[in-house]
Amino acid sequence: MTRLDTQTNTPEAGMPQKNPRVSIILVRPRYPENIGSAARAMMNMGFSDLILVNPEDPDQERMRKTATHQAARIIDDLKIRDNLAETLAPFTYVAATTTRKGKKRFGVITPQSFVKRTQELGKDDRIAILFGSEDKGLTNEELTFADALVTIPTVDFSSINLAQSVMILCYELSRRPAPASAPLRRANKKELSKVYDDLQELLMAIDLHNPENPDHWLARFRNLLSRAGLRAGDAALVRDFIRKANQKLK
Repeated sequence: MTRLDTQTNTPEAGMPQKNPRVSIILVRPRYPENIGSAARAMMNMGFSDLILVNPEDPDQERMRKTATHQAARIIDDLKIRDNLAETLAPFTYVAATTTRKGKKRFGVITPQSFVKRTQELGKDDRIAILFGSEDKGLTNEELTFADALVTIPTVDFSSINLAQSVMILCYELSRRPAPASAPLRRANKKELSKVYDDLQELLMAIDLHNPENPDHWLARFRNLLSRAGLRAGDAALVRDFIRKANQKLK
């Protein structure tokens, strides 16, 4: 009698893993065919949640042509939004892709470094990866939502199309092992936005602001708190402190 080995659900080492808590967000994508190709890349790497923010042409039939049959369900289930801030509200960790560098785009890291940072996240954390439009990428304002700015290193020529970028980031993240422990959930973007609103009020009350660049100090504090990786309870504590300070000043 031939012995049949029992098949298990344990994946081989190095194989892509399914990532139900990770969302791919395309901001102002221009061409349906590129969206379809991105969906195909996602399917290959075990991702399924696709969100479009202000797409120029949300023609799903054209998307399906490049998505192929297997990734068609990603197109069927995709979500279309018109406000990035509201879209990111439930996410606790956001990475934004960029090829440009500048004063407001410091601390850019590689995809591998981004994956290492996600190792500090727990099972209740939700990750979003932002990709900008094919011609202009993400704006400085859109990048303020990010906890990490990620760039894909290239040699001499740095033109990578949207689907290629999605594939590379998804591949690196799909190889991320499951967290060894389950730390408390990080504060999501909605909770942090309330902290920043109260902080802006406090900065104005104590005259810590620059009229020529009103966002300067708030941007610095946003960067600080983002790097600190506040948990949900920490954010509530910080907000309570700031609100009490505002009340005393009034």
